[in-house]
Amino acid sequence: MQADTGEQAGLRLGARLRWHGGTYRVLVLQGAEVQLGCLDEEGLDARALVSVVVGADDFALLDEDLQELEQEQVTDTSRLSVLSEAELKLVRDWERHLREIDDGVPPDAEEGAVPRPGYDPDRFTVRQRLAAKAAEMKALGFRHASAGTIERRRRAYQSRGVFGLIREIVPGSPWGRTDERVVRLLLAELKAGLGESDGDASRLYERLQAAVRREHEAEYDDLMISRATFYRLLGRLGINVASLHWPTDRRLDEANGAVPPYTPTFARRLGEQVQIDSTGLDIIAIGDDGRPVQVELTAAIDVASRTIIGAMIVPKVPGRGPRGRRLGGRATRSFDAVLMLAQALAPMPARPGWSPRALAEQSEMPYADLVACDPRMAGATARPVIRPRMVIVDHGKIFNSEHFDDVCRMLRIKVRPARERTATDKAIIESTFNAIKRRFSQYVTGYTGSDLKRRGKHVAEGPLWSLNELQDLLDQWIALDWQQKPHDGLRSPFLPGLTISPNRMYAALVAAEGHVPLVLTPHENRKLLPFTRLKVTDKGVRIGNRTYNSEALQEYRNRHSGIPGQGKRWQIRYSPYAPRFVWLWDHTKDDWVEAEFIHQRLISDEWTQWTWEQATLTVLEDGGHKEDQRRIAREVSALRERARKGPDVQRPRVPSLFTGPVLDLDVPQADPYEGVPDPDPAVVVRAPSLSGDAARILSAGWPGPGLMAAASRPDGEAAVEYACEGDPAPAGPVERYGSLSLHGSAADVFDRLHPRTPIERWSADSHPSLDDAHDEEDGEET
Repeated sequence: MQADTGEQAGLRLGARLRWHGGTYRVLVLQGAEVQLGCLDEEGLDARALVSVVVGADDFALLDEDLQELEQEQVTDTSRLSVLSEAELKLVRDWERHLREIDDGVPPDAEEGAVPRPGYDPDRFTVRQRLAAKAAEMKALGFRHASAGTIERRRRAYQSRGVFGLIREIVPGSPWGRTDERVVRLLLAELKAGLGESDGDASRLYERLQAAVRREHEAEYDDLMISRATFYRLLGRLGINVASLHWPTDRRLDEANGAVPPYTPTFARRLGEQVQIDSTGLDIIAIGDDGRPVQVELTAAIDVASRTIIGAMIVPKVPGRGPRGRRLGGRATRSFDAVLMLAQALAPMPARPGWSPRALAEQSEMPYADLVACDPRMAGATARPVIRPRMVIVDHGKIFNSEHFDDVCRMLRIKVRPARERTATDKAIIESTFNAIKRRFSQYVTGYTGSDLKRRGKHVAEGPLWSLNELQDLLDQWIALDWQQKPHDGLRSPFLPGLTISPNRMYAALVAAEGHVPLVLTPHENRKLLPFTRLKVTDKGVRIGNRTYNSEALQEYRNRHSGIPGQGKRWQIRYSPYAPRFVWLWDHTKDDWVEAEFIHQRLISDEWTQWTWEQATLTVLEDGGHKEDQRRIAREVSALRERARKGPDVQRPRVPSLFTGPVLDLDVPQADPYEGVPDPDPAVVVRAPSLSGDAARILSAGWPGPGLMAAASRPDGEAAVEYACEGDPAPAGPVERYGSLSLHGSAADVFDRLHPRTPIERWSADSHPSLDDAHDEEDGEET
């Protein structure tokens, strides 16, 4: 190990180096130790471990002028894949011959092999070995194999490894004449920009210029490539210029993808490795409020048997309200992941209406042995019970929560986080999600496709399953289809060429290692619930904006918990899916104390935390208060009633007319009252009214003093005449022919009915009527 460290650091006999502020020459290399001769006048020779020398902060190799040499880099040999088979064979042959010159034996020689004549480093000098190798390679048919050429390529191999040899041997290297250091800087800049916003290749070129100038300022003019060469280099390196404009997540996923050769994830025991993750199920279902909602799936799969040991569907609803105080939101939480783990530890009972083939009794599982070991397996579905030993999770909040970690520790399950943005660490669960969407989701009504571009029209308007019905369908599909169909990743331990199902693989593995069930009692199940530490008061305890109380809970009012640092706060457990009750855990008695929501009688139905938040939002929007628990409880009951009735029928809305861009077409009009003085209240006269019968009013409109003009009969006879005020009315009925109407202006009619006084006539003459002005504007004569 020490010798390898020294060789990697370039520590060879005769090498000059700097160490602990002094200058030395390597005199002896013996195992893990090195003898150094000091080149300083007042220095002393030293003997030390190789690891101590090369691990010093100021360690550096020096040239003959005692100038620091460029540090050697460990070459990435994976780039040899860009060479053709003939070129790769030529490079490897040259490498084999050069190694024989330095080591005396080729790299593939057996242990203890003796150097061939002319290649023993202890007997022949480097010049003699080079001459012998030149003669040998010419005899073998190598071209360009003179002693000078071999020496040049030997130095290139010692300084830059295989890539230095490629530049010497292969005509036109993968990156042309571009220096390897420039290629290395380009790849580094490309990797550094993965998490940044997208940009053009011109930005990458400018960053490459800055990097070359920063790292190799003295050689910048010789090393830096032109812009055209830069684009050709990107093509030779397999870098697509269009990929620089990809979304950031896609670029990161592409960079962190699996690199061949691929190494599959495997496990030899049941539960040895379980992968857990969440994803959208691409299905719309009916939520608790009767409205369509998106759903997401959290699942766990056993790597050894490919068994889906747990799967849970959760609605995905965005919350409402200001950021940080949103209510009504719903998504997968740590408690959902805990429920999925609890589901994996217990058999799943078959439900009415399921196919008989979905039962464990009809499957390839060893049903009789399992029932004898665990009576709960009687009547269970064909889904094995596997206790996880280690779970692989990502860095999501639900798996990094304290609650999830505490439950895994209680169940003695190790939690191992996957590397960030490395899908290959959870490749099996990712592949399982794709299979579920392909084999289950697309056949369910309400399927939306993977994105909006693939979503059908009016999906939410068709018949949809409820959340519980959709969960029931998924559980039945897992037991009937996934667990009983052959899996490409499973091979029979006895017949490797035979593809088997997850249930058959489970049967083979459980027969080898056995099965010990972990039965959780209700007392232990309550420890899986999320908790908070609260003080018990005379009103009980408050979780959020709900109050819980009971007689048994009041016994802990103002009592000290006995836990250092907690004071009078006790551990209160609650279930977000059944918040009707909460439980106080008395650690001194290892017992639970139950308390009920104080306004439960107003709800009289099952409800959840999400239903309560929806009701709270409705009350707040109606002007209520968040602390009005009675009103919120009544709203929860009303919400459940509306959910039973279904969504309201949408009334057709009349769309507003499309008018296009609005143009200002109104021409400003002059104010007709401009310049008219305000009236004097002292001279304003009350407007007259038309009082009297219709005949009298109509007769006043005809010209002539007090008489109505004659109306003509059809036969030409004279019309009937009516007298005005003061004349006697005609006796008997009067015949009328034709029609009567008002003739003349309104002022004439009013003057005839109500003659004006001399003062009123003077006022009218002093202030002409505005009606005359209007008539003139309209083109009428007064």
